Amino acid sequence: MQRFTVPGRGGDISAVNFGRPDGPIDVVFLHATGFCALTYRRLLEMLGPQRRAVALDLRGHGFSTLPAHPGRLTSWDTYAEDVIATIRQLSAGGPAPRLIAGHSMGGTVSLLALAREPGLAQALLLIDPALVPRQIRRMLLLPFGPRVWSRRMPLARGAARRRARFATTEEVLSSYRGRGAFRTWQPGFLEDYVEGGFTRSADGSVVLCCAPAWESATFAAQRHDLRTALRRLRAPAHLIMAERGSTSARALPMLRTWAPALTYETVAGSTHFVPMEQPELVCDRMLRLLTPSTGSER
Repeated sequence: MQRFTVPGRGGDISAVNFGRPDGPIDVVFLHATGFCALTYRRLLEMLGPQRRAVALDLRGHGFSTLPAHPGRLTSWDTYAEDVIATIRQLSAGGPAPRLIAGHSMGGTVSLLALAREPGLAQALLLIDPALVPRQIRRMLLLPFGPRVWSRRMPLARGAARRRARFATTEEVLSSYRGRGAFRTWQPGFLEDYVEGGFTRSADGSVVLCCAPAWESATFAAQRHDLRTALRRLRAPAHLIMAERGSTSARALPMLRTWAPALTYETVAGSTHFVPMEQPELVCDRMLRLLTPSTGSER
């Protein structure tokens, strides 16, 4: 594993390389809201040393230093633009990544980026992407819509109240382990999230890299146009949905209408955190998309 940076607009994108240290990229992976690239280390290492996977810390997350002003974020198009610029630099003079994959927000951002630039990657894996119904997006297009939605949306309200500072890393782990979203995670994922998602301050305490205000603004920033992105999708694409608490299930009618070639599956026994619960299954789906002849079954 190697960490490196890619210059961006006003700062850097922090990235983590897994497997082969150089050459063409097999997988670009994007994380969920509030998390970071390193959270998925145990998943991406399963691809093996012969493949190259690059996971990105999105703007306002992990160790990336791009400006993150909550009041200016209205859609995930900002994230998509960052991803496009980063992949262009990573692929300069060589082939495009074979697969772009993402979990939750990362899945949606992958879709938005690939729709804007079809040659960005050869295939797409969406892992329970966060897909907001059209009626909510219409409300958000009104003046001050994202601000109003941030007060109404439970996830945005909860994120704004997150505790940002702890005395030690051990206190963070003790506070999170076995609770809330973390209670179904396989061993090691939480430790990797804390390692990549917190930074040590001058007084010795540890602080969330993704500020609560930025995480809350991200949940509420839903003005991006999913309908157009789905209609533009041309690359082979597969969607993994959680059985319980899926952020994609309500959008199935939309997906069937606007992206009929998209294949999909529901993972039995899973929650929204499929990569942390069943990394072997997610790795298998990535490998299938890296080997187009085997495909994914609907």
